[in-house]
Amino acid sequence: MYSFNDSIASSGTDTVCVLWGCEVSSMKRTAVFEVEDDLLEHQFFIRTICLSAEANEEMHVVEVQDKMLGRSHPVPIATLRPHCLPMVSFSGFELMPPVTFNLRSGQGPVFICGQHVTLEMDEEEEDIVFSKTSTPYAEYLNEDGKAFVLPLIRKIKQQITSDPTLSSEYPPCLGLPEFTRRATELALGNDCCAIVENRVLGVQTVGCTGAVRLGAELLKRWYSLSAEWRGPVYLSSPCDERLAGVFEAVGILDVREYRYWDAELRGVSAEHMLEDLEAAPELSVIVLSAPGHCPTGADLSQKDWKLVAEVMVRRRLLPFFLMPTQGLCLGDPGQDSWPLRHCASVGMELICAQAFSHNFGLYGERVGHLLLVLRQNSTLLAVQSQAERLVRTLWSRPPVGGARVVATVLSNPAHLVEWHEGVRTAVERCMLVRERLREKLRILGTPGCWDHLTQQGGVYCCTGLNAQQVEYLSKRRHIYLLPNGCLNVSCINNLNLDYVAESINLALTSLP
Repeated sequence: MYSFNDSIASSGTDTVCVLWGCEVSSMKRTAVFEVEDDLLEHQFFIRTICLSAEANEEMHVVEVQDKMLGRSHPVPIATLRPHCLPMVSFSGFELMPPVTFNLRSGQGPVFICGQHVTLEMDEEEEDIVFSKTSTPYAEYLNEDGKAFVLPLIRKIKQQITSDPTLSSEYPPCLGLPEFTRRATELALGNDCCAIVENRVLGVQTVGCTGAVRLGAELLKRWYSLSAEWRGPVYLSSPCDERLAGVFEAVGILDVREYRYWDAELRGVSAEHMLEDLEAAPELSVIVLSAPGHCPTGADLSQKDWKLVAEVMVRRRLLPFFLMPTQGLCLGDPGQDSWPLRHCASVGMELICAQAFSHNFGLYGERVGHLLLVLRQNSTLLAVQSQAERLVRTLWSRPPVGGARVVATVLSNPAHLVEWHEGVRTAVERCMLVRERLREKLRILGTPGCWDHLTQQGGVYCCTGLNAQQVEYLSKRRHIYLLPNGCLNVSCINNLNLDYVAESINLALTSLP
């Protein structure tokens, strides 16, 4: 075996090409091309396979086996004979290292020449490849890889901009009343008894993070009347890593975890979750996702939600719901908010942080909403007063542009129908991506069962890849996931689906 390390260099400094050659014969029928596990991307191209002048007049068959998709067994690639076909040339025949060449028949000698290419993308170039696949917290993307915005939303934005009757004055401290009313009804339903009994408070916030922050501030001052409340707060494992920091920023340092995702089963472990809730101290706050758990995309069934609600009532636990993608999980905003509505229907107090970024395409507008359902309306004014005081110190007044868009859509029956159709289409696209990715992995023979991809829902997805496989994807394939293997499934489209599937397959088959 031999190589010429100084033979070829690309025009740039990011690609290195090296000629490689070997000889196989009756004395040594096998030759292997290997690379170091340096987390760079390696390619190997066969250039020529030729017989030696001393080769006997007989058939010589050379076969190859590599890590390339679909080639799990040796494949004959050249049949040579001195008098009629002493040499074969190849163009663009790529193999994935390690590559094993074997002289299946004949005495040889046979010479094999190839080219080893090492790709070292600089950071700016590699981020262009899959910048939107890197984080599950990015925008919901359409098939073109751009932020999802319904034509209806664009039209309403233009109407609002050109409306001379709209006031440019500051909005109320707690936000536009029409927006908070409509957002509350979207979450709880128009017939919610808590709304009828006037024990619901809605506050417009600066995005979902602003809603969580305001909710944490209110918990610290209002939740326990005996003293300043400092926890514990229970977060799911895994969860959005920013959540713990939001609670800690207000002085709630007792932040714990409850088991949610089972990596072996690749699904929700309701049994473990219930065990942890049973063991939680009274007055603990339990942060829950409804729907489309972030970042796994795996949700509890309605049966499991009923069991969770029973435990929280018995143990005097307070649910703090996160609802950043209502409508984008099941395609029905009412079904997506079922856990929230169930808890309210059984008389539970609760908090809910809503966002209108993904489902309305309002990312720069930072439209959020904090919803509080109280046990009795006698405390409503006191909590409202606390909220007003906190808002003045946090952001003073919320922005009105995006809130007007949401209020306009939710208050107009025709607009509401069109919006429902739009989010349903988005959900169907995500589900189709999941089904196609699962089928592609099946065809490639990727190890393991991938049914969990279609059992999850919404924008988020947990692939089940481990940290080493995630590192392989980022270093060698320039696909960026969270260390726990989660991603934003809307980042996958027709242009990159095959590449994503092939990369996942390589991550599972190339690593020990």
